[in-house]
Amino acid sequence: MKRHIGRGWLPTAALLPVLGLAGACSDAGKSAGAGKDAERTPAASETKGRSASPTVGALKAALLTEAEAAAAGFTLTGGDARTGAATGDAGGETSEPDACAALRKARSENAPGRGESAAAWSTMYGRESGTAPRKTVLTGYPVDTARSRVAELRRAVDSCDRFSVRNSHGAASFTTETLPVPDLGEEAVRYRLLGRTETTSGDKGYNYSLVTVVRVGGVIAAVETFEALGPLPPARLAEFEPEPGPDEPMIAALVEKVSRSLGT
Repeated sequence: MKRHIGRGWLPTAALLPVLGLAGACSDAGKSAGAGKDAERTPAASETKGRSASPTVGALKAALLTEAEAAAAGFTLTGGDARTGAATGDAGGETSEPDACAALRKARSENAPGRGESAAAWSTMYGRESGTAPRKTVLTGYPVDTARSRVAELRRAVDSCDRFSVRNSHGAASFTTETLPVPDLGEEAVRYRLLGRTETTSGDKGYNYSLVTVVRVGGVIAAVETFEALGPLPPARLAEFEPEPGPDEPMIAALVEKVSRSLGT
C-alpha cells in the first residue's frame, strides 16, 4: 500500500461530516453496543414479518471483540448497535447520479431508506497509524433482501466510475475502482473511492476509502478503511492506489465470526 503522502495539513475533523465519517471519531472510548437501542427489546410491530432477519443481539455478537481485534493487529475504539433501520436524514445527503448512493450507504451505519432490521458497528485503528480508521458495519435483513442489496451495490460499482455527493456539511466528488476480493462469505464486493471534498466553510482535501462488503445469509458486513490526504499533484495522485493488504486477516476473522453467529 502506498502511504504517507503529504498528510497532516488539512483539518481532518472538519471533513469527516461531509464524508459521513463523524462517527469514526465521536464514538472513541465508547464500548461496543453501548447505546440504549442496543439493549432494547423490539416491539411486536417492529419484528412482524422480519423473523428471518438477524437480531441486534446476533449482530453485536458477530462484531470483533477487543481481544479479537488486537489479535489481528488493531485497536478497537468504540461502537454501537440499534434495532431497526436508521431514521435520521444523514445530513440530507444526495448523490448524483442517484443510483450511486449505494456506494455510500453500504459502508455507513446511518443510511436512511436502507431498510435493515438491525445494525451493529465498531471502529478500530491499526497499530502503525492513528489516522486511518477501519469501520465495520453489520446490517441484518431477510436473506432475499440482503441479496438484493448486494446486487444493487454491484450495479453501482459497475456504473459509477464518477459520482458526487452533497450534504449539509459540504460536497465531494469521487472516482470508483473495482478491486479483486477474496473468496469470503456467500458473495463479496470490493471497491476503492478517491474523493475530493470541500466543506461549506471552504476546507478542501483529498481522501480515499477502501470498502469490502461481504454477505453471509441475511447479514451484510462492510469494512471501510478511510484516510484523509494532503494536497497531491496530479502525477502523485494518479500513483496513489492503496490496497487492503494488512486488513485481510481482520476481515476474514470478522466474516468467520459472522458465519458462526448465524450457525452457518
